[in-house]
Amino acid sequence: MWAHECHRIWLDRLLFPEDREAYMNMMRAGIKQFPDMKEEVIFEEPLVYTSFVAACKGHEATYMSIKDMEDLRAVLEQKMAEYNENVASMDLVLFGIACEHITRIARIIDQPCGNALLVGVGGSGKQSLGKLTAFILGQEVFRIIVTSNYSMFDLKTDIQNAYVKAGV
Repeated sequence: MWAHECHRIWLDRLLFPEDREAYMNMMRAGIKQFPDMKEEVIFEEPLVYTSFVAACKGHEATYMSIKDMEDLRAVLEQKMAEYNENVASMDLVLFGIACEHITRIARIIDQPCGNALLVGVGGSGKQSLGKLTAFILGQEVFRIIVTSNYSMFDLKTDIQNAYVKAGV
């Protein structure tokens, strides 16, 4: 869990290969201070933790390691089917990286005052992954839709509505 949290806090923000390698060297140096810890065990893939898989299976939402990505994918496909029945039709291909992104988004927005800015080119799936994650966690998505007539008054009204929803 320590390695997972460090990866989510630091590694996910690094862009350049040399920065990522420097980070991994620091992690390896940190592990060497604990001789009973094995590097191959700590960095065993997949290094994914989440709480919603246990909750979706009817257990208490416990932040646990995901050892089987197929198990995670099955839970996500079940939740996507529920989303399609209850909200709107969404047809996503849940490949490995998409599943990992959903667990990252869930980790962030499930925390008190958690928020995330998902940046990607149009059609990359960030919005769909965010909507699916919010549905899994029982949260509501608020989206500002900007049109050619959108004004500063509209922005203030949208922000005011978001504050009311957040406060209520």
